[in-house]
Amino acid sequence: MEKDINNIQQLQMRRIGLVMNILMGVTLSCALSLTGLALSGHFEVKAWLISFGASTVLSLIIGICLPVRKASLAICSKCGLKERTFSFHCLDSLVSDVFYTPLITFLMVLLAYNGARNTITHVYADMEIVQQALEELKFMPMFLHSILVSMIAGYVLIFILQPLYLKILLPKNPAGE
Repeated sequence: MEKDINNIQQLQMRRIGLVMNILMGVTLSCALSLTGLALSGHFEVKAWLISFGASTVLSLIIGICLPVRKASLAICSKCGLKERTFSFHCLDSLVSDVFYTPLITFLMVLLAYNGARNTITHVYADMEIVQQALEELKFMPMFLHSILVSMIAGYVLIFILQPLYLKILLPKNPAGE
């Protein structure tokens, strides 16, 4: 009987983890895509949809394949932090941010960089202008600027939304009352 209860609890926790992964992945992808396009100063719905779609897929893969929660719990435990404390939540949010945000930001900047390169080569007929414009377009400055803003935005989103989503997803425990 106790084994059945443990199995049910484990299944519930896996389901909650999966739904949490989807909610956080979609939310982070949406917000970071909007942030990235706002930083570029060139918002297009098509570019946002591509960025949002690609980053959502990537964030879901990260959530499924990488042990984000296990790593976070291990790091917080090594630091002597107890669950459901403010300091635990701060570090937990940071660990999640470090797992998700750099990869999502890298993908979005890469998409924007390749899109800009394609636009330059298709818009200008003069090869000298194309060459000059391509030389001025640098990936690393684009990425470094975006990663700084995205890490801050991602941390704030995770810090605020993770407990809200958990509160919605965690079932009420009448036995614990």
